[in-house]
This record gives sequence, C-alpha cells and structure tokens, in this order.
Amino acid sequence: MPIADTPTLSRARDLFGRVINGHDLGGSTPANVADRIEQSICLTPSHRVVITEGNLASTFGVGRRVARQTSRILQLRGVMEPRRGGKGMGGLRVCLPGLDQTLDTIRGEIVATSSVAAMADARRWLQWEIADQEDPLARLMHAMLEDAPPARAPEPSQPAPTGPTRPNSDSPPSRAHRLAADLRQQIALLPPGETFLGSLASIAAAYDTSLEVAVEAVRILADGQHVSMRRGRGGGVFACEPHAGRALHTINAFLIANAVSPERCRAVLNRANIGMIDLARARQDPQRLAKVEQSFQQMQQARNATALGQNWYGFIRDIADMSGNGLLHFIARAMAGSILIRRTRSAELPEAAARELFEASRQIRAHLVGGSQDAPNEAQWRCQLALQDYW
Repeated sequence: MPIADTPTLSRARDLFGRVINGHDLGGSTPANVADRIEQSICLTPSHRVVITEGNLASTFGVGRRVARQTSRILQLRGVMEPRRGGKGMGGLRVCLPGLDQTLDTIRGEIVATSSVAAMADARRWLQWEIADQEDPLARLMHAMLEDAPPARAPEPSQPAPTGPTRPNSDSPPSRAHRLAADLRQQIALLPPGETFLGSLASIAAAYDTSLEVAVEAVRILADGQHVSMRRGRGGGVFACEPHAGRALHTINAFLIANAVSPERCRAVLNRANIGMIDLARARQDPQRLAKVEQSFQQMQQARNATALGQNWYGFIRDIADMSGNGLLHFIARAMAGSILIRRTRSAELPEAAARELFEASRQIRAHLVGGSQDAPNEAQWRCQLALQDYW
C-alpha cells in the first residue's frame, strides 16, 4: 500500500472528505488515516491487499488505539472486511462490492426512507442520462430508481388530542417524517463516530416544531438505528455511525470496482445538480435560501482562489438541502466523491478557474432568488468545466 503523500493527494482527500465523510482535513486522526487507505484503494484497487492493526500503527506512526479505531471506520464504511487466519494471513482485506451488495446497502439506508415524490423527481431528472445505457452505473441507477418505498400500514387510530386540532396536511406524523429526513441529512454529513445532536427540547426548538413531533421523529430514526436516546444527566439524542456515509462509501467502491470513469460520473452528477437547483427554486424555503445566500457570501469573501473553490461545495450542499430531495443529494454526493478522489490533478485552484466558478455560481443564485429566468443548465455546466481540469 503506497504511503507517500503529495499536496495533490492531500487536496483530493480534503475534497473527498467534504463531500463523502462530512469532514475536511481537520477530522479525527483515525478518520484521516482511513481516508488515506481508502484513497489508496481507489487509485490501485486490489482484492489482495490485506492489512493488520500492527501494519496500520507502524506504517502511519499511530498508536494501537488509533489503529483499532481506523480499522473499525474502514469496516463501517464497507470498503474493508475482517479476514481471519494465522501466520500473517489475518487482518483486513479490501472488499469491492458487487451490484447486489451495493443495492442492499442503498435500499436499506437511502431508498427505504425516500418519499414517493422524491423517487419520482429523481427518476425525472436522471432518466435522460441513464436511458438506454447498459454500463454498470446505469444498471445501478435503474435498479435504485425503480425501487419504491413499501406502502406503510395505516396508523392505529389515536384518541383525539385536547386543544386545537391540526389540519391533516400538517399532522404530527407528516411533520415528524420531514423532521426525521432533515436529521438524517445532518447525520450523513457527520464524521464517523457518535455525535451528540441535542436534547429533544433543543431539537424541537432548532427546527421550530413541537416536542411531540421531535419525539416521533427521533423514534423513527431510532427504529432505523440512526440515533440512540440516553436518559438522565448527560443524556439526549446521539447520532450513531452515519448510515448514509456507509452507503456513499459502498457506492464509491462499486464505481471503482467496475472502472466507471469520472467522466461518466460527472454526467450523472450534472443532471442531479441541475435537478436540485430547479427543485430548490420551486420550493423557495426562506430559511434554506438564507443559508444559500450565506454560502455564496463565503465564496465572495474567500481569501484566495482555492478557498473559493472549497466554499463552492458548501454552496451546492445548501442548495441540495433547499431542494428537499435527499435521494438526488445522495446521488450527487456519491458521484462527486468518486470524481474527486480519482480526478484531482492540482492542489490549488487557479484564479481564472475560480473566477469562472464564482460567476457561474452567481448565475445559479440569481436563478434561485427569481431574478433570472435562465435555466440552470448552462451555469451548472460552467461550474463543472471550471473545475474539471483541476478538481
């Protein structure tokens, strides 16, 4: 396993971490070591690679505790699995998943929680790119988008609540599922490990909803093993290992195993981003739009061209959140991560590329706030073209 590092490889991990792992190079030491190993797997995939915790400790100059945590992270990401055996045969080995294994992970962690409307919008925006294609990426997308969430059994009737009644369209279960989806997106961006999300009361306050809705949303997530609840002093809601993160790493390993080119990923990414921009404009969520405005300002105030490029990923992420379509957001993150870990050619972004990226982003922002009737297709392509020779 290559251990030599360069500024370009480091930048690739930085960008990959921002998109896939939810952290940059300021992440934990075990996560950073895991990133280096996963990067090596992506660049030189081989089922024959076997590493032990002792190898990890000596190769990367870390203690056994960090090596054990790194080993656990790699297993949770689904890119390595335990291999038993004596005489040096034991340890972790690379596991590059097939189509069925990848679909099982995605279905369990992403598709099953996607609404019928989200599935329909994802199909509508991606169908043109994957229609009549027979490559591994198209087969994966077809299989994923043909799935439909199982019909839920009707909830047992509940006693009528005291106090003012709520309209059906604004009932607690509906709001709870929306809150659960928002929390899932937040959890997906967290680094591996357990993270305190807050008390039930603070979650309710942060999302401007009732305690009843917050309790129901947390129960939905707890049933899917995405969060755990602790009572008493020091208790609250804790995120478990991010499940969407595992699905993202699994799909990246599938793309690597099947030699799906960065160019092919970019075509799907472009359609997903255009779809989310269009959905975000239609949704016009004032709070989300304010976050997009803040991200754009961070691009504008960036200290240099490279920092502007890094901030662009936050700008696009906030647009994705505004779109309200977690499935398209997942697909976009998967494609972007696979591109960045393999295609990054430069540690720094040149001034000319940053200027083009900013001007195209300005056009996207104008489209979102309703000041421009231009379709976002051209602006999104301009963003991709500005980045493609470097990141």
